[in-house]
Amino acid sequence: MKYAAIDFETANYERASACALGIVVSDGTQVTDRWYHLIRPPKMLFDANCVRVNHIHPEMVEEEPEFPAFWEEIARRLEGSVVFAHNALFDMGVLAATLDRYDLPDLHFRYGCTVKLSRALWKDMENHRLNTVAGLLGFSFQHHQALADAEACEYIVRKALEKTEAPTVEAMMEAAGQRLSLFHVKRTHRPAALFDE
Repeated sequence: MKYAAIDFETANYERASACALGIVVSDGTQVTDRWYHLIRPPKMLFDANCVRVNHIHPEMVEEEPEFPAFWEEIARRLEGSVVFAHNALFDMGVLAATLDRYDLPDLHFRYGCTVKLSRALWKDMENHRLNTVAGLLGFSFQHHQALADAEACEYIVRKALEKTEAPTVEAMMEAAGQRLSLFHVKRTHRPAALFDE
């Protein structure tokens, strides 16, 4: 068994403004690989609310490479895998917008959302935010730090595997009444100059 969990932090409310990414790869019993990096977004526009949440300031990333420098490392961990994120539409949206922004090759994987998964399996929790779910399941971490959030997401998947007693993440999702979605990049094919106006 192999699956990955990811978490992006963004500089502002534009999808293609990733400033940090954490990836955790698991075999269902333990984490087998961790990857984390700060990322310089294509535009150095940092929203005060985003900074307040993730504590990533412009000066922390101005000397970091932009996303294309990490594409191969990211692709090696995600390509062909099953990938989870907490509120997956956000993280998949950031990834898709970033691949489109830099005209990078597509990644091929299926993904699941641990918000929806936790709502299905642990209905009685007061809410299904990442820190609440992971905390009630026994995992303490620093919320809104990309690697820690990815680790918490992986932990939720592991607990879901235990709860459903499923042999694979595909079977676990089915047992929880959930579906895996196919990752897709909507290509805009806009001239690069339009991004910099």
